[in-house]
Amino acid sequence: MIKLKDLLIEIKFWGPDFENEWEEAIRYPNLFPDKETWFSKVKNGKVMTVNCDMNIQNTDMCDYEGVDLHSDKIKGVEKQISSGKVELPIVMKRNGQYELIGGNTRLIGLSKKGLPTKAWVFNYD
Repeated sequence: MIKLKDLLIEIKFWGPDFENEWEEAIRYPNLFPDKETWFSKVKNGKVMTVNCDMNIQNTDMCDYEGVDLHSDKIKGVEKQISSGKVELPIVMKRNGQYELIGGNTRLIGLSKKGLPTKAWVFNYD
């Protein structure tokens, strides 16, 4: 007999790893000209549930059908989800708009499985 608890996946979020995500932040040199600026902005965020109503730019979490993702990243996300521990993606809020800085594959993986989509959201302004 299968128990209900065996069918449910409980996710605990950790991080994010600001040092590792710096590689993503450097795509925005006008906003984050150096690591010091990156760390000072991102550290003041908080964990939030993110959803399609937020119209987050730079992510396919709401329209992931046919999206081509790197297979190694997919395997990494699947491993995190099966372990029940997922690193938080990072979302920036700037001028009232949201933009994903890092964690597209994680958000898609969670969304596809109907799991909570949480992220570290920081206000740039």
